[in-house]
Amino acid sequence: MTDKEKFLREVNRAYEKGDEQFFMEHITDDICWEIVGEKEISGKTEFKEVLDRMKEMPPVEIQVENVIFDDRQGVVRGVVVSRNRLGQKKHFGFCDIYKFAEGEKLRLSGITSYVIDISRHVQYK
Repeated sequence: MTDKEKFLREVNRAYEKGDEQFFMEHITDDICWEIVGEKEISGKTEFKEVLDRMKEMPPVEIQVENVIFDDRQGVVRGVVVSRNRLGQKKHFGFCDIYKFAEGEKLRLSGITSYVIDISRHVQYK
């Protein structure tokens, strides 16, 4: 496993665990996170606010299915399993495109997330 693949898997583990410290150490000050069709998060401060709100939500499990990368970006595809406020299990297919910041240390300067509810599909019931 390469350093970039390992890093992208660590990013997803950090989401799963709500590891704010990991993100604060591995994103740029001007990070831009676009959740397509939902919202855009700009800057480290707003990113931290979103992470804080995520802590109030039920825990999630992330199943990474593919990791693809090159020098400037990486793509992670998988399924997020969570529960809604009624305790019902929900499955979301996701594809995250990560933009690597320039420099020696692996950091993120951009994220574009595509997320769809796949709970109704037979294979997830």
